[in-house]
Amino acid sequence: MNKSNAALAHAVGVALAGAMRLIRPLARPAQRLVWFARLRSLTNGTIPITTQFDGPVHAVKGSRVIFGEHCRLGRNALFETAGAGQITLGANVRVNAGTVIVSSAQVTIGDDCLIGEYVSIRDADHGMAPDTPMRLQQQEAAPIAIGRDVWIGRGAAVLKGVTVGDGAVIAANSVVTKDVPPMVVVAGVPANVIKSRTQAESDQRGATSYS
Repeated sequence: MNKSNAALAHAVGVALAGAMRLIRPLARPAQRLVWFARLRSLTNGTIPITTQFDGPVHAVKGSRVIFGEHCRLGRNALFETAGAGQITLGANVRVNAGTVIVSSAQVTIGDDCLIGEYVSIRDADHGMAPDTPMRLQQQEAAPIAIGRDVWIGRGAAVLKGVTVGDGAVIAANSVVTKDVPPMVVVAGVPANVIKSRTQAESDQRGATSYS
């Protein structure tokens, strides 16, 4: 390659790099509008324009989902309802990547909740009658109510019929099978109360001081 061709190639490269820098800030909002439009087309409910997307979000066609203002949805989160099921999220709810929320009755999530990656929230499960194959079992559903300011850690599962009180914390990989009081930390399989949120804050301050 002679000098003139090399100079031309360099100039083209610089121009393309500059164009990409100009286009990139516009591409992300445009992509989010595509994700927004796709989710709205799949769901039967309310999706405010303030909804934020970290990536594509999935829903089963016709699912009844109501989002509050300023929710943020992680990549590959999934929402699904069946029958009379409905999913309702309050304002400022963060749903992280890979979380699955499924309702055959009612799933309600209060304002300001933080839901970690790959959480499962399902208000129904299969029956276990011994004379019927599992794939043919009737589902048994009961509503789930998650209060305000709840933090659900990565990989946790919240099962049917559970009420989680305001301000509760569910540790990563826990399985919640019964009601959780307000302002406590639960952990384990099945999840049990291990401390109050006040005690957890005190422990954290103590650890910071010690270190």
